[in-house]
Amino acid sequence: LLATTSADQTVKLWSVGNYDLVQTLHGHQRWVWDLDFSADSQFLVTGSSDNTARSWNVSQPETICVFNGHPKAVISVALWDARA
Repeated sequence: LLATTSADQTVKLWSVGNYDLVQTLHGHQRWVWDLDFSADSQFLVTGSSDNTARSWNVSQPETICVFNGHPKAVISVALWDARA
């Protein structure tokens, strides 16, 4: 699975086997700058110009949690997964 971020406010998940679009994640209100997968690739975290980070379940197009509190854009994220 390949994930891309975009100025269109989405995260797109792609199959690396056949290059098809698998899923589009919606929720951010501005440019999505960065993402990081969990160690088991079941979850990802994104950062956006809407001043939030979000965690996502990769198997469903839904936000698990919105992390608020930054006064400006979240341009980088890193996920340390203790389960790994």
